[in-house]
Amino acid sequence: MGANDGREVEGEAAEETILRVAGKLRALSNNGLRFADNPYQTETFEQMLALSAELTALVDTRPLAKIQRHFFDDTRYISPYTVVDTAVFDDAGRILLIQRGDNGRWALPGGWCEVDDLPGEGAVREVWEETGCRVELSGLLGIFDNNYHGGGGLHHLYCLLFAARHVEGTPFVTSETLDVGWFTPQNVPWDALQHAHPTRIRFAFEWQQDRSLRPFYDLPRGQPQPTWQHSASQG
Repeated sequence: MGANDGREVEGEAAEETILRVAGKLRALSNNGLRFADNPYQTETFEQMLALSAELTALVDTRPLAKIQRHFFDDTRYISPYTVVDTAVFDDAGRILLIQRGDNGRWALPGGWCEVDDLPGEGAVREVWEETGCRVELSGLLGIFDNNYHGGGGLHHLYCLLFAARHVEGTPFVTSETLDVGWFTPQNVPWDALQHAHPTRIRFAFEWQQDRSLRPFYDLPRGQPQPTWQHSASQG
């Protein structure tokens, strides 16, 4: 893993570090289970998977047994999952937000990418499903690594953030939401936002004021480490 690249490992940052380590251990375990060719290897990787669940339980409110069950039911998780969010603006420059039905927090419309969806199609579909609005994409604002913006959770996520223009439809509450509405930067419920969304929403407002902004992405933490192949090629 290397150094923590200057982050303070205390408070929320410590929780993020634990989740990152647990997520990495989980992915390595699942990858090992995929290629294990004897019962001893399988047992070792299953123990590693159980340890990753124990680590996650240190900073997650769900019972350990539920986390373990989730981990062992999803052993194909070996790389980050992809989600799409959409920053929809109306003609007044307001942004469209939903209040999630599962936890009551406010967020950009969005969700998991689906098989056979183009990313842009998924972004438009999620807005339609969660707000009843038709939108037209304006551009890709960036790729946000959930682990580095307060996200956490049971999966490492890459979020593709799109911008869009409201075309038609009055936002209404759906089966997935408790509320929905248009917000200016001044009246966004910043203290009640879904984790990891403040960074995306702030960037979306910056882009709305300056369309020349380059797409966002998290900078590399350092140079890749040599592998056995590099050592062999130098020998």
